[in-house]
Amino acid sequence: MRPLIGVTSLWDSVKNCGWMWQNYMELIWDAGGMPMVLSLNSSPEAIDEALARCQGFLFTGGQDISPDYYDYEKVERCQSKAEVRDVMELALFDAAHKAHRPIFGICRGMQLINVALGGTLIEDIPSQVKTPTEHRYMPPAAPSMHEVELVEGSPLMALVGQKRMTVNSYHHQAVDRVAPLLDVMARSVTDQIVEAVWAPKEDFLMAVQWHPERIYQGRPENLELIKRFIQAC
Repeated sequence: MRPLIGVTSLWDSVKNCGWMWQNYMELIWDAGGMPMVLSLNSSPEAIDEALARCQGFLFTGGQDISPDYYDYEKVERCQSKAEVRDVMELALFDAAHKAHRPIFGICRGMQLINVALGGTLIEDIPSQVKTPTEHRYMPPAAPSMHEVELVEGSPLMALVGQKRMTVNSYHHQAVDRVAPLLDVMARSVTDQIVEAVWAPKEDFLMAVQWHPERIYQGRPENLELIKRFIQAC
């Protein structure tokens, strides 16, 4: 039987409702899990019900995390927020972490994990980091693709089997000060921005800044990474 994976809902601030990209669901399914989209209900009962049913949790991408939750320099650098997600996801992460459930984060999900564990964020890469790499997605241009360098001895390097891999990029914020519980698994080659983290002392806690759900069919190392998550679940 496939493990049930709770997938955190995206948020549409215009329609005031939750929604989901199908490719997150397909990634979980193709990796061997059964995805279930979670409602943005942050009540203790809802969190307990999610823990009772799900064997693992995927924290998805999306808007900026409110600077209320970390030490920031200039709040005006932050862009659109989804505070309803912040409240629910921080409560869910805290509960899932304490319950030793396997956790995987993607893009905003990695930033949320880092903030939840005491880390901070670069509020706006374009205004704070001198880099030739465009980390944001700027339509109508094609999404940015760039190389990341993998940390020797990390589980990501063991999985990929080489020092570098190519990833996509859809973010204007990034991990700044890494939370004490986390170790870096990968950095952007051009500017050393953190691209992947893990918690070596935990059962399974990993996150990546890129979006494996959008490229895993052509870049199978991304599917293998999520398979490890599902196996842990």
